[in-house]
Amino acid sequence: MKKSISMLITIFLIGVILTGCAEPSPFIGTWADNKGDQITFMADDSFTATIIDSQGIKSRAEGSYTVLLNAVTFSTTTGRQIVSEWDIRGNMMYLIWTDENGISISLTLYKIKN
Repeated sequence: MKKSISMLITIFLIGVILTGCAEPSPFIGTWADNKGDQITFMADDSFTATIIDSQGIKSRAEGSYTVLLNAVTFSTTTGRQIVSEWDIRGNMMYLIWTDENGISISLTLYKIKN
């Protein structure tokens, strides 16, 4: 009995240690450029974005995002889905945003807040 209790405690402590060592997602935080584009990724897999579209009009989007390898999928609250490859190098994120007119906008964003 004592052996099984100590085994359970050991397994629990190993789990706590491994969970505490997990590296946070590099996405989490606010990314922006000097043109007015900005995307904020939250830890709960939600995002808000302000993007200057292909006609120079500032548009806002929010919803959830998922990351699979080097692809990110944005699912907006209006039902749009934007799939883009991404790359993070240091404090710079590169991705392509597709505006509501279907035009791709290449973004280079800088991390401004964790």
